[in-house]
Order: sequence, then C-alpha cells, then structure tokens
Amino acid sequence: MKQAMGWKIGVFLLVMTGATGSHAAEINLSSATDFTRMELLLKDSDRLQSGYEMNVTLSPEAAERMTRITHESIGQKLTLSINGWKISTATVQSALGAQFLVFIPKTVAKDLLPTLID
Repeated sequence: MKQAMGWKIGVFLLVMTGATGSHAAEINLSSATDFTRMELLLKDSDRLQSGYEMNVTLSPEAAERMTRITHESIGQKLTLSINGWKISTATVQSALGAQFLVFIPKTVAKDLLPTLID
C-alpha cells in the first residue's frame, strides 16, 4: 500500500512540474528596435564580477509589451531573451515598465555583446 501511494505521489509531482513548466512566459527583445537606451557596466572593482549589468530603456511599444507580459506572469517563470540569446529565467515578482536592469552572465555576454552594437 505504501509503495503504491509513493508511486502515485511521484507521478502527481511529475505531472504538476510539467504543468507549471508549461505556463512559463517568454519575452524576446531586440536591441535594434525595442531599446531606446542601453548602458552597460563592464567592470566594477567594488563587486565580484560574474557577469555584466545593463540598464535598458524600452521603446513605448516594447514597454507596453513588457508590462503586459510581466503583469500576466506574476508568480510564474519568465524567460528573457535579447537578440535571440537567452539571458535569464526568473519568477516574476512584479510588473516591469520601460526601465530596468538586466544581469548578463559572462557565458552569454561573449556572444550577446557584439550583437548590441548593430
């Protein structure tokens, strides 16, 4: 009986994990069309550098899209991509607007940074 119950709980958890994973939102931004301003911090000797920080300001259209998607995704996972590169996946705590800070891991930065110049 205990073994059958453990199996049922395991299947239930697997199904729930799959169900919550399917609700993950995604937003893809283009630096060429969605950003009106980008400020990239390449080095800060006061902090340990495991990546780079970029302050962005979105165009009005992209800001509206970001606000809508993040508002609809509060409490859920959201994947942020820039120029086709996956930057991060995090749980949305509140809606974002036109300005926010993006943390770019070093592993992604080497491929992403050259695309920001175009």
